[in-house]
Amino acid sequence: MEKQILIAVDGSMYSTQSLEYVALLFADNPDIHFNLTTCISAGESLHPIATDSSNSLFPVSLGVEKKKETAQYYLQSATDKLIRLQIPAERIHSSVEISGHDIGAAIQYHAEDLLMDSILIGRRGLNTLSEMLLGSVSATLLKKCHEIPLWIIDGEVKNRNFLAPVDGSLPSLLAIDHLSHIMERQKDITIYLFHCLHFLGKKIKANPESFYHIWDKEWCDTHLTGEDHIFQGPKQLLIEAGIPENNIVILPEVSDLEAAHSIIRQAKKHQCGTIVIGRRGDEIAKGILGGVSDRTIKHAQDIALWIVG
Repeated sequence: MEKQILIAVDGSMYSTQSLEYVALLFADNPDIHFNLTTCISAGESLHPIATDSSNSLFPVSLGVEKKKETAQYYLQSATDKLIRLQIPAERIHSSVEISGHDIGAAIQYHAEDLLMDSILIGRRGLNTLSEMLLGSVSATLLKKCHEIPLWIIDGEVKNRNFLAPVDGSLPSLLAIDHLSHIMERQKDITIYLFHCLHFLGKKIKANPESFYHIWDKEWCDTHLTGEDHIFQGPKQLLIEAGIPENNIVILPEVSDLEAAHSIIRQAKKHQCGTIVIGRRGDEIAKGILGGVSDRTIKHAQDIALWIVG
């Protein structure tokens, strides 16, 4: 099944690291296609600028044409980079998107319009003072983009292993479902399933009825019940996606006052280049995993994070 990844390109070392990351994972996977996009702002204006430039009734200024030329140069350079990394040209598509001042919103709109499977961006470090004060494209997408999984690449990623924190909740299972979909039939990776129980927290009790609207009743009653349901449901999703059972490792459960730090430690210990984590929406009370995803995103460095939900 063909999967489409939208990659935000801006000519920086951060977008270059994103290109190297997808080549590391998917160079030999013909099902993965890449849509490179560079969003440019139309600059100061007396009128608002549409998130979707094709719906705007206002003409594009001459200054934007210069930005567009630069953007096309970035896209061509990124395309050439992927080809050098052994990704065939037919799996690469590119476009320049003209937006208002909210580049993050433009990227999200473009991804939703094209029905992308995920959005991938490189970040400059969400924990820096300047980004906390001024915001960033990655911060904007983290806050607003909940329908499409968001992949954030922080630094240089060299390892193909995955760490997937699980807790028995719907966001946790949806994260595994996304991982299963993207890495379908891939046999050259190892996936570590990990559960960190907060000292003051409790395990989520099995309630398969809560998942009937996504997976059928028989599947839920079989794989989302019992003492090990936190691990067995995710493991079964991966197996059904063609991931060899021997490539799925269930790590010992641990208790920790700070689950996010424990997740990052486990990722480093097992040489995982990617953490796949589910998150709850702001309207849902934070539980074992809720809130943990936000802290993991903030503190992780030199790793890729797949944020689902």
